[in-house]
Amino acid sequence: CVSALMLIVFQALLGMWTVTWLLKPIVVMGHLIGGLSSFALLAWLALRSHGWQAQADETLPGRGLVISGLCLLALQIALGGWTSANYAAWACGTDFPSCLGQWWPTTDFREGFVLWRGIGVDYEGGVLDGPARVAIQLAHRLLAVLVSAQLLVIAIKAMRLPVLRRYGLTLLAALLAQLTLGIANVKLGLPLTVAALHNAGAALLLLCLLALLARISPIRRIESPAR
Repeated sequence: CVSALMLIVFQALLGMWTVTWLLKPIVVMGHLIGGLSSFALLAWLALRSHGWQAQADETLPGRGLVISGLCLLALQIALGGWTSANYAAWACGTDFPSCLGQWWPTTDFREGFVLWRGIGVDYEGGVLDGPARVAIQLAHRLLAVLVSAQLLVIAIKAMRLPVLRRYGLTLLAALLAQLTLGIANVKLGLPLTVAALHNAGAALLLLCLLALLARISPIRRIESPAR
């Protein structure tokens, strides 16, 4: 597939720029998004090629809901990459659900979400001050609540249909595991194993939604014109 090849080539370029541009956050975040996009594209092609689709006599609801869930999840994954790239994952210390002993500490959202700061800055260890990193961390937490609510609705609706029950149960289990890993990341001080599992959890949620979307989406067949 040409699109998959182009994505992989661009991903390789992002890997090079991650080093040559001294861990620039926008590139590091893009590298993460590129990797998961490659995974999602290959997973979608595999699902569709193995017959994961609605049957001709099936009318399965919820396609728009699942697509919106995918969009929210993609945004949260990008924000997670931005959090990691700016060394903001531990901006609140080990406090959860509070942050630095407060429910809403001093934040600087404008500084925290400057995407481009020029070439030549060494970003190892981060360049943002405390309030900017706190802003990123709080944004990641707040969006996690919204994403979780959306995925919970999708899981419940899927479980109500016998043909989709296993998809809903799997999505619910993956969501609970991901939330647990996210909280553990903070409370345990970002151990490498938990952080890696948190990344894997994001990929698993992505796969669950793609599998559900593939199952409820019929394949459009293009009829050849009559001769």
